[in-house]
Amino acid sequence: MKLQKLLESIEKFIVSSNITPELREQEILHISNHSKNLKGNTLFICRAGTKFDSHTIVDSLYATGQVVLFVTERPINNHLPYVQVYDSRLAEAYLADTFYEQPYKHLITFGVTGTNGKTTCAHLFHHVMLQFGLNGSLTGTVINDILGDKFYSHNTTPDALTLMENMYRTYRNGGSFYSMEVSSHSLDQARVETIRFDIAGLTNITRDHLDYHPTFEHYVKAKMHLFDLLKDDGVAVINEDYVGYLNGRRLPRLVTFGVSEKANYRIENVNTSLNGTVFELRTPHGKKEVYTQLIGEYNAFNATLVLAGLVEIGYEIDEVINYIASFRGVDGRFELIPEARKLGIEVVIDFAHSPDALEKVITSARKLAKGRLIVVYGAGGQADRGKRPLMAEIVTKLADIAILTTDDPRGEDPEEIIREVEIGVQPGSLSLTVLDRREAIETAITLATKGDFVLITGRGHEPYQIFSDTLKIPFKDRDVALDIILSKINKNHSYKNV
Repeated sequence: MKLQKLLESIEKFIVSSNITPELREQEILHISNHSKNLKGNTLFICRAGTKFDSHTIVDSLYATGQVVLFVTERPINNHLPYVQVYDSRLAEAYLADTFYEQPYKHLITFGVTGTNGKTTCAHLFHHVMLQFGLNGSLTGTVINDILGDKFYSHNTTPDALTLMENMYRTYRNGGSFYSMEVSSHSLDQARVETIRFDIAGLTNITRDHLDYHPTFEHYVKAKMHLFDLLKDDGVAVINEDYVGYLNGRRLPRLVTFGVSEKANYRIENVNTSLNGTVFELRTPHGKKEVYTQLIGEYNAFNATLVLAGLVEIGYEIDEVINYIASFRGVDGRFELIPEARKLGIEVVIDFAHSPDALEKVITSARKLAKGRLIVVYGAGGQADRGKRPLMAEIVTKLADIAILTTDDPRGEDPEEIIREVEIGVQPGSLSLTVLDRREAIETAITLATKGDFVLITGRGHEPYQIFSDTLKIPFKDRDVALDIILSKINKNHSYKNV
Protein backbone atom coordinates (compact mmCIF):
# COMPACT_ATOMS: atom_id res chain seq x y z
CA MET A 1 0.00 0.00 0.00
CA LYS A 2 1.33 3.46 -0.87
CA LEU A 3 2.40 5.65 2.03
CA GLN A 4 0.18 8.46 0.75
CA LYS A 5 -2.98 6.41 1.36
CA LEU A 6 -1.88 5.61 4.91
CA LEU A 7 -1.06 9.25 5.63
CA GLU A 8 -4.50 10.28 4.45
CA SER A 9 -6.05 8.00 7.10
CA ILE A 10 -4.29 9.91 9.92
CA GLU A 11 -4.34 13.38 8.40
CA LYS A 12 -6.52 14.79 11.18
CA PHE A 13 -4.00 13.70 13.84
CA ILE A 14 -0.85 15.14 12.21
CA VAL A 15 0.97 17.94 14.02
CA SER A 16 4.03 18.22 11.76
CA SER A 17 5.80 16.29 9.02
CA ASN A 18 8.94 16.33 6.89
CA ILE A 19 7.72 13.85 4.24
CA THR A 20 8.78 14.55 0.66
CA PRO A 21 6.44 14.04 -2.34
CA GLU A 22 8.70 11.24 -3.55
CA LEU A 23 8.47 9.39 -0.23
CA ARG A 24 4.68 9.57 -0.31
CA GLU A 25 4.76 7.25 -3.33
CA GLN A 26 6.79 4.63 -1.42
CA GLU A 27 5.16 1.22 -0.98
CA ILE A 28 4.63 0.22 2.67
CA LEU A 29 4.71 -3.54 3.17
CA HIS A 30 4.59 -3.67 6.95
CA ILE A 31 3.53 -1.62 9.98
CA SER A 32 5.12 -2.20 13.36
CA ASN A 33 5.23 -0.73 16.86
CA HIS A 34 7.95 -3.06 18.12
CA SER A 35 11.66 -2.99 17.27
CA LYS A 36 11.80 -6.80 17.04
CA ASN A 37 9.21 -6.87 14.26
CA LEU A 38 11.05 -4.94 11.56
CA LYS A 39 10.90 -6.03 7.92
CA GLY A 40 11.63 -4.29 4.65
CA ASN A 41 9.54 -1.20 3.88
CA THR A 42 8.16 -0.79 7.40
CA LEU A 43 6.21 2.13 8.79
CA PHE A 44 7.22 2.29 12.45
CA ILE A 45 4.97 3.74 15.15
CA CYS A 46 6.83 5.17 18.15
CA ARG A 47 5.33 4.98 21.62
CA ALA A 48 6.25 6.61 24.91
CA GLY A 49 5.34 3.77 27.27
CA THR A 50 5.58 3.58 31.05
CA LYS A 51 8.65 1.34 30.88
CA PHE A 52 10.22 2.14 27.51
CA ASP A 53 10.10 4.96 24.97
CA SER A 54 10.83 3.87 21.40
CA HIS A 55 11.45 7.50 20.37
CA THR A 56 14.89 7.01 21.96
CA ILE A 57 15.97 4.34 19.46
CA VAL A 58 14.83 5.82 16.15
CA ASP A 59 18.40 6.37 14.88
CA SER A 60 19.37 2.74 15.36
CA LEU A 61 16.08 1.54 13.83
CA TYR A 62 16.56 3.69 10.75
CA ALA A 63 20.12 2.42 10.41
CA THR A 64 18.74 -1.09 9.77
CA GLY A 65 17.50 0.14 6.38
CA GLN A 66 14.07 -1.37 6.97
CA VAL A 67 12.12 1.66 8.21
CA VAL A 68 10.60 3.97 5.60
CA LEU A 69 8.85 6.34 8.00
CA PHE A 70 8.37 7.00 11.71
CA VAL A 71 5.06 8.04 13.22
CA THR A 72 5.91 9.84 16.45
CA GLU A 73 4.35 11.81 19.28
CA ARG A 74 7.18 14.30 19.46
CA PRO A 75 9.85 15.76 17.14
CA ILE A 76 12.83 13.52 16.41
CA ASN A 77 16.04 13.92 14.39
CA ASN A 78 14.92 15.98 11.39
CA HIS A 79 17.23 13.97 9.13
CA LEU A 80 14.86 11.03 9.61
CA PRO A 81 11.52 10.86 7.77
CA TYR A 82 8.71 11.28 10.29
CA VAL A 83 5.15 12.36 10.88
CA GLN A 84 4.35 13.74 14.31
CA VAL A 85 0.83 13.08 15.63
CA TYR A 86 -0.80 14.16 18.87
CA ASP A 87 -1.74 10.57 19.80
CA SER A 88 0.23 7.68 18.34
CA ARG A 89 -2.15 5.00 19.68
CA LEU A 90 -5.09 6.66 17.96
CA ALA A 91 -3.04 7.00 14.78
CA GLU A 92 -2.11 3.32 15.06
CA ALA A 93 -5.78 2.32 15.11
CA TYR A 94 -6.51 4.25 11.93
CA LEU A 95 -3.36 3.06 10.18
CA ALA A 96 -4.20 -0.55 11.03
CA ASP A 97 -7.75 -0.02 9.83
CA THR A 98 -6.55 1.24 6.44
CA PHE A 99 -3.63 -1.15 6.00
CA TYR A 100 -5.72 -4.26 6.74
CA GLU A 101 -8.70 -2.93 4.74
CA GLN A 102 -11.36 -3.01 7.47
CA PRO A 103 -11.69 -6.80 7.80
CA TYR A 104 -14.43 -6.53 10.45
CA LYS A 105 -16.82 -5.51 7.65
CA HIS A 106 -16.65 -9.11 6.42
CA LEU A 107 -17.04 -10.74 9.85
CA ILE A 108 -19.73 -11.15 12.49
CA THR A 109 -18.03 -9.30 15.33
CA PHE A 110 -18.85 -9.88 19.00
CA GLY A 111 -17.27 -7.65 21.63
CA VAL A 112 -18.02 -7.93 25.34
CA THR A 113 -16.93 -5.68 28.17
CA GLY A 114 -17.60 -5.60 31.91
CA THR A 115 -15.74 -6.10 35.16
CA ASN A 116 -16.50 -9.82 35.35
CA GLY A 117 -17.74 -12.45 32.89
CA LYS A 118 -16.02 -11.24 29.71
CA THR A 119 -13.96 -14.39 29.24
CA THR A 120 -16.88 -16.77 29.68
CA CYS A 121 -19.06 -14.76 27.28
CA ALA A 122 -16.39 -14.51 24.57
CA HIS A 123 -15.61 -18.24 24.77
CA LEU A 124 -19.30 -19.18 24.81
CA PHE A 125 -20.03 -17.08 21.71
CA HIS A 126 -17.05 -18.70 19.94
CA HIS A 127 -18.30 -22.17 20.93
CA VAL A 128 -21.87 -21.60 19.75
CA MET A 129 -20.74 -20.21 16.40
CA LEU A 130 -18.52 -23.25 15.86
CA GLN A 131 -21.50 -25.47 16.65
CA PHE A 132 -23.43 -23.67 13.92
CA GLY A 133 -20.73 -24.92 11.53
CA LEU A 134 -18.98 -21.56 11.14
CA ASN A 135 -15.27 -20.91 11.37
CA GLY A 136 -13.86 -17.98 13.28
CA SER A 137 -11.52 -16.59 15.90
CA LEU A 138 -11.32 -15.65 19.57
CA THR A 139 -9.28 -13.06 21.45
CA GLY A 140 -9.19 -12.88 25.24
CA THR A 141 -7.54 -13.32 28.61
CA VAL A 142 -7.10 -17.09 28.63
CA ILE A 143 -6.22 -17.76 24.99
CA ASN A 144 -6.20 -16.34 21.49
CA ASP A 145 -7.54 -18.74 18.90
CA ILE A 146 -7.13 -17.50 15.34
CA LEU A 147 -8.79 -20.16 13.21
CA GLY A 148 -7.30 -22.89 15.40
CA ASP A 149 -3.88 -21.24 15.83
CA LYS A 150 -3.82 -20.89 19.62
CA PHE A 151 -1.49 -18.64 21.59
CA TYR A 152 -1.39 -16.54 24.76
CA SER A 153 -1.27 -12.74 24.80
CA HIS A 154 -0.16 -10.57 27.72
CA ASN A 155 -3.11 -8.21 27.31
CA THR A 156 -6.79 -9.19 27.42
CA THR A 157 -7.23 -7.02 24.32
CA PRO A 158 -4.09 -6.73 22.13
CA ASP A 159 -2.93 -3.55 20.39
CA ALA A 160 -4.73 -2.22 17.32
CA LEU A 161 -2.21 -3.62 14.84
CA THR A 162 -2.41 -7.14 16.28
CA LEU A 163 -6.20 -7.09 16.47
CA MET A 164 -6.66 -5.89 12.92
CA GLU A 165 -4.09 -8.36 11.59
CA ASN A 166 -5.88 -11.21 13.39
CA MET A 167 -9.20 -10.13 11.93
CA TYR A 168 -7.62 -9.88 8.49
CA ARG A 169 -6.16 -13.40 8.84
CA THR A 170 -9.56 -14.66 9.92
CA TYR A 171 -11.40 -13.13 6.99
CA ARG A 172 -8.79 -13.97 4.33
CA ASN A 173 -8.65 -17.62 5.45
CA GLY A 174 -12.36 -18.27 5.32
CA GLY A 175 -13.47 -17.23 8.79
CA SER A 176 -16.85 -15.61 9.26
CA PHE A 177 -16.85 -14.38 12.87
CA TYR A 178 -14.63 -12.84 15.52
CA SER A 179 -15.31 -13.01 19.28
CA MET A 180 -13.36 -10.85 21.70
CA GLU A 181 -13.10 -9.48 25.20
CA VAL A 182 -12.84 -5.70 25.24
CA SER A 183 -11.04 -4.32 28.30
CA SER A 184 -11.38 -0.83 29.71
CA HIS A 185 -7.68 -0.26 29.00
CA SER A 186 -8.15 -1.09 25.32
CA LEU A 187 -11.13 1.26 25.03
CA ASP A 188 -9.25 4.08 26.75
CA GLN A 189 -6.10 3.51 24.68
CA ALA A 190 -7.91 3.39 21.31
CA ARG A 191 -6.91 -0.22 20.57
CA VAL A 192 -10.41 -0.97 19.25
CA GLU A 193 -11.27 2.53 18.08
CA THR A 194 -11.77 1.66 14.41
CA ILE A 195 -13.39 -1.77 14.85
CA ARG A 196 -17.15 -1.95 14.42
CA PHE A 197 -19.23 -4.59 16.19
CA ASP A 198 -22.36 -6.51 15.25
CA ILE A 199 -22.93 -7.29 18.94
CA ALA A 200 -21.56 -5.25 21.85
CA GLY A 201 -22.29 -6.70 25.29
CA LEU A 202 -21.99 -5.43 28.86
CA THR A 203 -21.94 -7.97 31.71
CA ASN A 204 -21.63 -5.67 34.74
CA ILE A 205 -19.56 -2.79 36.11
CA THR A 206 -18.10 -2.81 39.60
CA ARG A 207 -14.89 -1.47 41.10
CA ASP A 208 -11.66 -2.54 39.38
CA HIS A 209 -8.55 -1.12 37.69
CA LEU A 210 -8.54 2.11 39.68
CA ASP A 211 -4.75 1.88 39.57
CA TYR A 212 -5.11 2.87 35.90
CA HIS A 213 -8.36 4.83 35.80
CA PRO A 214 -8.22 7.99 37.96
CA THR A 215 -11.84 7.58 39.10
CA PHE A 216 -14.65 5.03 38.95
CA GLU A 217 -16.50 7.44 36.63
CA HIS A 218 -13.55 7.35 34.21
CA TYR A 219 -13.62 3.55 34.32
CA VAL A 220 -17.35 3.52 33.52
CA LYS A 221 -16.91 6.03 30.69
CA ALA A 222 -14.21 3.85 29.12
CA LYS A 223 -16.40 0.74 29.33
CA MET A 224 -19.44 2.43 27.82
CA HIS A 225 -17.42 3.70 24.84
CA LEU A 226 -17.80 0.21 23.38
CA PHE A 227 -21.36 1.13 22.46
CA ASP A 228 -20.12 3.98 20.27
CA LEU A 229 -18.46 1.33 18.09
CA LEU A 230 -21.50 -0.57 16.83
CA LYS A 231 -22.11 -1.20 13.16
CA ASP A 232 -25.06 0.71 11.67
CA ASP A 233 -27.27 -2.34 12.21
CA GLY A 234 -25.50 -3.57 15.34
CA VAL A 235 -27.14 -4.44 18.65
CA ALA A 236 -26.18 -3.52 22.21
CA VAL A 237 -26.89 -6.26 24.78
CA ILE A 238 -26.72 -4.74 28.24
CA ASN A 239 -27.40 -5.94 31.76
CA GLU A 240 -30.55 -4.02 32.75
CA ASP A 241 -28.92 -2.87 36.00
CA TYR A 242 -26.42 -0.74 34.05
CA VAL A 243 -28.53 0.77 31.27
CA GLY A 244 -28.37 4.14 33.01
CA TYR A 245 -24.66 4.36 32.21
CA LEU A 246 -25.55 4.85 28.53
CA ASN A 247 -26.32 8.48 29.39
CA GLY A 248 -28.70 8.98 26.50
CA ARG A 249 -26.54 7.40 23.80
CA ARG A 250 -28.36 6.76 20.56
CA LEU A 251 -27.89 3.14 19.60
CA PRO A 252 -28.94 1.26 16.45
CA ARG A 253 -30.66 -1.32 18.70
CA LEU A 254 -30.70 -2.05 22.41
CA VAL A 255 -31.84 -5.20 24.22
CA THR A 256 -31.49 -5.76 27.94
CA PHE A 257 -31.24 -8.82 30.16
CA GLY A 258 -31.50 -9.47 33.88
CA VAL A 259 -34.03 -10.22 36.59
CA SER A 260 -35.94 -6.96 36.25
CA GLU A 261 -39.41 -6.93 34.71
CA LYS A 262 -38.08 -4.27 32.34
CA ALA A 263 -35.51 -6.67 30.83
CA ASN A 264 -36.18 -7.91 27.29
CA TYR A 265 -34.63 -11.24 28.30
CA ARG A 266 -35.75 -11.90 31.88
CA ILE A 267 -33.95 -14.50 34.00
CA GLU A 268 -36.09 -16.44 36.48
CA ASN A 269 -35.89 -19.46 38.80
CA VAL A 270 -32.15 -20.05 38.65
CA ASN A 271 -31.00 -23.38 40.10
CA THR A 272 -27.33 -24.20 40.22
CA SER A 273 -25.52 -27.36 41.29
CA LEU A 274 -22.20 -29.07 40.70
CA ASN A 275 -23.75 -30.39 37.48
CA GLY A 276 -24.44 -26.95 36.06
CA THR A 277 -27.14 -24.29 36.06
CA VAL A 278 -30.77 -24.39 34.91
CA PHE A 279 -32.96 -21.31 34.59
CA GLU A 280 -36.08 -20.02 32.91
CA LEU A 281 -35.85 -17.19 30.42
CA ARG A 282 -38.70 -14.96 29.33
CA THR A 283 -37.85 -13.74 25.84
CA PRO A 284 -39.53 -11.94 22.92
CA HIS A 285 -39.87 -15.49 21.50
CA GLY A 286 -41.64 -16.97 24.50
CA LYS A 287 -40.60 -18.65 27.74
CA LYS A 288 -37.60 -20.98 27.48
CA GLU A 289 -35.68 -23.28 29.78
CA VAL A 290 -31.91 -22.95 29.52
CA TYR A 291 -29.29 -25.37 30.81
CA THR A 292 -25.58 -24.66 30.96
CA GLN A 293 -22.77 -26.78 32.35
CA LEU A 294 -21.41 -23.58 33.89
CA ILE A 295 -21.77 -23.45 37.67
CA GLY A 296 -23.01 -20.38 39.52
CA GLU A 297 -26.04 -18.10 39.28
CA TYR A 298 -23.96 -15.37 37.63
CA ASN A 299 -23.43 -17.69 34.68
CA ALA A 300 -27.15 -17.48 33.90
CA PHE A 301 -26.42 -13.81 33.13
CA ASN A 302 -23.38 -14.65 30.99
CA ALA A 303 -25.30 -17.26 29.00
CA THR A 304 -28.23 -14.91 28.50
CA LEU A 305 -26.03 -12.12 27.16
CA VAL A 306 -24.65 -14.42 24.47
CA LEU A 307 -28.04 -15.96 23.71
CA ALA A 308 -29.74 -12.57 23.36
CA GLY A 309 -27.02 -11.26 21.05
CA LEU A 310 -27.19 -14.24 18.74
CA VAL A 311 -30.99 -14.29 18.61
CA GLU A 312 -31.13 -10.57 17.89
CA ILE A 313 -28.89 -10.93 14.84
CA GLY A 314 -31.03 -13.72 13.45
CA TYR A 315 -30.07 -17.09 14.96
CA GLU A 316 -32.86 -19.45 16.00
CA ILE A 317 -33.31 -19.37 19.77
CA ASP A 318 -33.84 -23.10 20.35
CA GLU A 319 -30.68 -23.95 18.42
CA VAL A 320 -28.71 -21.42 20.43
CA ILE A 321 -30.05 -22.91 23.69
CA ASN A 322 -29.07 -26.38 22.52
CA TYR A 323 -25.50 -25.30 21.71
CA ILE A 324 -25.11 -23.42 24.98
CA ALA A 325 -25.81 -26.70 26.79
CA SER A 326 -22.77 -28.35 25.18
CA PHE A 327 -20.29 -25.67 26.32
CA ARG A 328 -18.00 -27.12 29.00
CA GLY A 329 -16.58 -23.87 30.34
CA VAL A 330 -13.28 -22.01 30.49
CA ASP A 331 -9.98 -22.97 32.07
CA GLY A 332 -9.75 -21.49 35.58
CA ARG A 333 -13.37 -20.29 35.79
CA PHE A 334 -15.15 -22.18 38.62
CA GLU A 335 -13.11 -25.20 37.53
CA LEU A 336 -13.78 -28.33 39.57
CA ILE A 337 -10.99 -30.80 40.35
CA PRO A 338 -12.86 -34.13 40.33
CA GLU A 339 -10.01 -36.03 41.98
CA ALA A 340 -10.67 -34.13 45.23
CA ARG A 341 -13.85 -36.14 45.71
CA LYS A 342 -11.69 -39.14 46.57
CA LEU A 343 -10.80 -37.17 49.68
CA GLY A 344 -14.48 -36.45 50.34
CA ILE A 345 -14.13 -32.75 49.51
CA GLU A 346 -14.67 -30.36 46.61
CA VAL A 347 -11.87 -28.17 45.25
CA VAL A 348 -12.53 -25.39 42.76
CA ILE A 349 -10.20 -22.98 40.96
CA ASP A 350 -11.52 -19.54 40.02
CA PHE A 351 -10.09 -16.33 38.56
CA ALA A 352 -12.06 -14.02 40.91
CA HIS A 353 -9.76 -11.15 41.88
CA SER A 354 -12.06 -8.20 42.54
CA PRO A 355 -14.45 -7.62 45.45
CA ASP A 356 -17.55 -8.17 43.33
CA ALA A 357 -16.19 -11.31 41.64
CA LEU A 358 -15.19 -12.76 45.02
CA GLU A 359 -18.62 -12.08 46.48
CA LYS A 360 -20.35 -13.75 43.53
CA VAL A 361 -18.15 -16.84 43.43
CA ILE A 362 -18.10 -17.34 47.21
CA THR A 363 -21.88 -16.95 47.37
CA SER A 364 -22.24 -19.61 44.68
CA ALA A 365 -19.79 -21.91 46.43
CA ARG A 366 -21.61 -21.47 49.74
CA LYS A 367 -24.84 -22.78 48.20
CA LEU A 368 -22.99 -25.85 46.93
CA ALA A 369 -20.95 -26.63 50.04
CA LYS A 370 -22.20 -29.41 52.28
CA GLY A 371 -19.67 -28.56 54.99
CA ARG A 372 -17.35 -25.65 55.63
CA LEU A 373 -16.23 -23.21 52.95
CA ILE A 374 -12.47 -22.62 52.89
CA VAL A 375 -11.27 -19.80 50.64
CA VAL A 376 -7.71 -19.11 49.49
CA TYR A 377 -7.26 -15.56 48.20
CA GLY A 378 -4.74 -12.78 47.67
CA ALA A 379 -4.26 -9.47 45.85
CA GLY A 380 -2.07 -8.88 42.82
CA GLY A 381 0.64 -6.26 42.67
CA GLN A 382 0.65 -3.18 40.41
CA ALA A 383 -3.15 -3.10 40.62
CA ASP A 384 -5.87 -1.14 42.40
CA ARG A 385 -4.61 -0.92 45.98
CA GLY A 386 -7.91 0.42 47.25
CA LYS A 387 -9.68 -2.87 46.61
CA ARG A 388 -7.26 -4.91 48.75
CA PRO A 389 -8.96 -4.45 52.15
CA LEU A 390 -12.37 -4.76 50.44
CA MET A 391 -11.38 -8.22 49.22
CA ALA A 392 -10.45 -9.31 52.75
CA GLU A 393 -13.69 -7.88 54.13
CA ILE A 394 -15.78 -9.92 51.70
CA VAL A 395 -13.83 -13.17 52.05
CA THR A 396 -13.65 -13.11 55.85
CA LYS A 397 -17.38 -12.30 56.09
CA LEU A 398 -18.50 -15.07 53.74
CA ALA A 399 -16.01 -17.91 54.27
CA ASP A 400 -15.75 -20.23 57.25
CA ILE A 401 -11.97 -20.20 56.92
CA ALA A 402 -10.10 -17.52 54.94
CA ILE A 403 -6.48 -18.13 53.95
CA LEU A 404 -4.67 -15.03 52.69
CA THR A 405 -1.63 -15.65 50.53
CA THR A 406 0.56 -14.24 47.77
CA ASP A 407 -0.96 -13.68 44.33
CA ASP A 408 1.23 -12.11 41.60
CA PRO A 409 3.33 -9.39 43.31
CA ARG A 410 4.59 -7.96 39.98
CA GLY A 411 7.47 -6.10 41.60
CA GLU A 412 5.76 -5.11 44.84
CA ASP A 413 6.76 -6.48 48.24
CA PRO A 414 4.45 -9.50 48.84
CA GLU A 415 4.41 -8.89 52.59
CA GLU A 416 3.40 -5.25 52.11
CA ILE A 417 0.54 -6.30 49.82
CA ILE A 418 -0.66 -8.75 52.47
CA ARG A 419 -0.50 -6.09 55.19
CA GLU A 420 -2.74 -3.85 53.05
CA VAL A 421 -5.19 -6.69 52.49
CA GLU A 422 -5.26 -7.62 56.18
CA ILE A 423 -6.72 -4.21 57.06
CA GLY A 424 -10.08 -5.53 55.85
CA VAL A 425 -10.06 -8.80 57.83
CA GLN A 426 -13.23 -8.90 59.94
CA PRO A 427 -12.97 -9.22 63.74
CA GLY A 428 -13.87 -12.67 64.96
CA SER A 429 -13.34 -14.34 61.58
CA LEU A 430 -11.20 -17.43 61.23
CA SER A 431 -8.41 -15.99 59.09
CA LEU A 432 -4.93 -17.33 58.38
CA THR A 433 -2.05 -15.73 56.51
CA VAL A 434 0.30 -18.07 54.67
CA LEU A 435 2.80 -16.19 52.51
CA ASP A 436 3.83 -19.08 50.25
CA ARG A 437 1.01 -19.82 47.81
CA ARG A 438 1.65 -23.55 47.50
CA GLU A 439 1.74 -23.87 51.27
CA ALA A 440 -1.52 -21.90 51.49
CA ILE A 441 -3.25 -24.24 49.03
CA GLU A 442 -1.90 -27.28 50.87
CA THR A 443 -3.10 -25.82 54.17
CA ALA A 444 -6.61 -25.35 52.77
CA ILE A 445 -6.80 -28.89 51.44
CA THR A 446 -5.32 -30.34 54.64
CA LEU A 447 -7.82 -28.47 56.81
CA ALA A 448 -10.74 -29.69 54.69
CA THR A 449 -12.70 -32.62 56.05
CA LYS A 450 -15.53 -34.63 54.52
CA GLY A 451 -18.11 -32.36 52.89
CA ASP A 452 -15.93 -29.23 52.93
CA PHE A 453 -15.51 -26.99 49.91
CA VAL A 454 -12.12 -25.44 49.05
CA LEU A 455 -12.20 -22.41 46.75
CA ILE A 456 -8.85 -21.22 45.38
CA THR A 457 -9.24 -17.75 43.88
CA GLY A 458 -7.29 -15.04 42.12
CA ARG A 459 -5.20 -16.61 39.39
CA GLY A 460 -7.45 -19.05 37.57
CA HIS A 461 -5.86 -20.17 34.32
CA GLU A 462 -2.55 -18.32 34.75
CA PRO A 463 0.48 -20.61 34.20
CA TYR A 464 3.11 -18.48 35.98
CA GLN A 465 3.36 -16.65 39.28
CA ILE A 466 4.88 -13.27 38.48
CA PHE A 467 7.10 -11.81 41.18
CA SER A 468 8.73 -9.13 39.00
CA ASP A 469 9.59 -8.31 35.39
CA THR A 470 12.58 -10.64 35.63
CA LEU A 471 11.23 -13.36 37.93
CA LYS A 472 8.27 -15.56 37.17
CA ILE A 473 7.92 -19.20 38.13
CA PRO A 474 5.73 -21.95 36.66
CA PHE A 475 2.69 -22.08 38.92
CA LYS A 476 -0.80 -23.03 37.84
CA ASP A 477 -3.24 -23.27 40.72
CA ARG A 478 -5.03 -26.28 39.28
CA ASP A 479 -1.81 -28.23 38.74
CA VAL A 480 -0.51 -27.40 42.21
CA ALA A 481 -3.80 -28.33 43.88
CA LEU A 482 -4.05 -31.56 41.89
CA ASP A 483 -0.50 -32.53 42.87
CA ILE A 484 -1.34 -31.99 46.54
CA ILE A 485 -4.62 -33.93 46.22
CA LEU A 486 -2.98 -36.91 44.49
CA SER A 487 -0.23 -36.96 47.08
CA LYS A 488 -2.82 -37.19 49.86
CA ILE A 489 -4.77 -39.88 48.00
CA ASN A 490 -1.60 -41.95 47.59
CA LYS A 491 -0.68 -41.44 51.24
CA ASN A 492 -4.12 -42.58 52.35
CA HIS A 493 -3.84 -45.62 50.08
CA SER A 494 -0.44 -46.46 51.55
CA TYR A 495 -1.82 -46.30 55.08
CA LYS A 496 -4.64 -48.68 54.17
CA ASN A 497 -2.12 -51.19 52.80
CA VAL A 498 0.09 -51.14 55.88
